[in-house]
Amino acid sequence: MKRLLFSILILILLLWIAYHVLMTWRGITLYQVDFSKRNLLRAIQVTPSYSDPYYRLGLFYQWEIQEIDAKESLKYLLMAIERNPLEQEYWLNLAKIYKSLGERSASEKALKNAILLFPTGYQGRWVSGNLFLQEGAIEKALPHFSYILIHYSNQSPLVYDVLVRAINDPEYLLDQIVPKDPFSFRQFLFYLYERGDKEWVQKAWEKKESFGFKADRKTTLQYVDFLIAQREINKAFQVWKEKLHEEGGALPADHNLITNGGFEKEEILGGGFDWKIEKVSGAEISFDLSTAFEGKRSLRIVFNGKENVNFHHVYQFVPLKPNTEYLLKAHMKTKAITTKSGLKMEVVGIGSPFYKASESLVGDHLWEELEIHFQTPPQLKGGIVRVRREKTDKFDRFIGGTVWIDQVRLLEKLK
Repeated sequence: MKRLLFSILILILLLWIAYHVLMTWRGITLYQVDFSKRNLLRAIQVTPSYSDPYYRLGLFYQWEIQEIDAKESLKYLLMAIERNPLEQEYWLNLAKIYKSLGERSASEKALKNAILLFPTGYQGRWVSGNLFLQEGAIEKALPHFSYILIHYSNQSPLVYDVLVRAINDPEYLLDQIVPKDPFSFRQFLFYLYERGDKEWVQKAWEKKESFGFKADRKTTLQYVDFLIAQREINKAFQVWKEKLHEEGGALPADHNLITNGGFEKEEILGGGFDWKIEKVSGAEISFDLSTAFEGKRSLRIVFNGKENVNFHHVYQFVPLKPNTEYLLKAHMKTKAITTKSGLKMEVVGIGSPFYKASESLVGDHLWEELEIHFQTPPQLKGGIVRVRREKTDKFDRFIGGTVWIDQVRLLEKLK
């Protein structure tokens, strides 16, 4: 066994030596260690028919600050191509040099040769598209970017980054560039979400059917949540209502703006204008099938008495209008709620400073109806309704006990 291992090690060593002897014979190691003009010229002397040293000298005259010389670079690139015309990379760099020298026709011819060598490759299409774009030749650039979007879809964010800067027109991109299929549309939509441009996102959403894209629940909720994050609350609510209707659901007949105000379902659509229920240390949130003011169940929050909980983890976005009167009602029951900072309902404005809260409950209470009468200020974009317990600096700050919430209603007051 030891003899076998020793033989393998000897073989590996001999192969390593043979490789470096071969590379030296080909003139490679003469410049790989030190990428300098002197070593590259020595490599050319050793192997004058080998194309790579010429190509690297062409790059040297492009990159070396003290030696930048476009004409010298062009000379060596042409010599490299003369020795090996089948390297796409050579032609692409030749196109760049011709462009820097203002020789558009020659640059375009070099790009054409590069594409002919490897028509399905990514690099040739990417360089060609960018060079044409830099020249303002958008019509010549688009086929190359379109090819990348179709055949190299994982590179689509990079392509869109370039095109959005060059063509600040979402409708043009949607009509002329984004491939006409649902997958490509979804990719472009997610790219726009990352940019956070609500105008572009809304224009894309309006054109989704022209790409054969049918928004499922998940995709619709992503759009709704994006609009909410952009403070387009009322627009988001319209999309939400349309999806709810499409799935056979309906808003409350009494015009209640709260979704699932009785907590009778785990969720209506999920996301969007459903209740947001988040985990929080010191409290456990669940649905109670044994206790309800009306219906079959309520929302229950149990505080463990060990933490000073700053509670705001049950909330819902609501489509409030500016300069409008509303009434918020909620039924709340408490058992053994400690501390003087109890539980309450509150409304917070979006897009304009606004805040209203109900009384807070501590100790033991049977079902009580909490009310908030309020008028919204101008410029309001929407609001948030939430269950609230504020953190306190009092000595008895650790909150314990249980609270139930049921039948939350938000109504616009008619004049």
